[in-house]
Amino acid sequence: MLHLWKSVKTYTQRMGVLDLGLLKICCLALGTLMGLTVSRKKKLQTGVLAGGVFAATCLPLMNRFLDIIEETAAEEQ
Repeated sequence: MLHLWKSVKTYTQRMGVLDLGLLKICCLALGTLMGLTVSRKKKLQTGVLAGGVFAATCLPLMNRFLDIIEETAAEEQ
């Protein structure tokens, strides 16, 4: 667990403006998915759009975070 916290600390230190923007958009899309309170006609379209935005913003963030986890693990060995 300590390894994970070190990786998170390193990731937050290396975050740039683009990463913060992606994180905010990702959280917005996740909030839209969780609180989907639109009419029944538009629910599917809104859900698909929010899911696509969430995936498109979450994947680059997680890819970079996983790279940092691997770096931290290699440094500890």
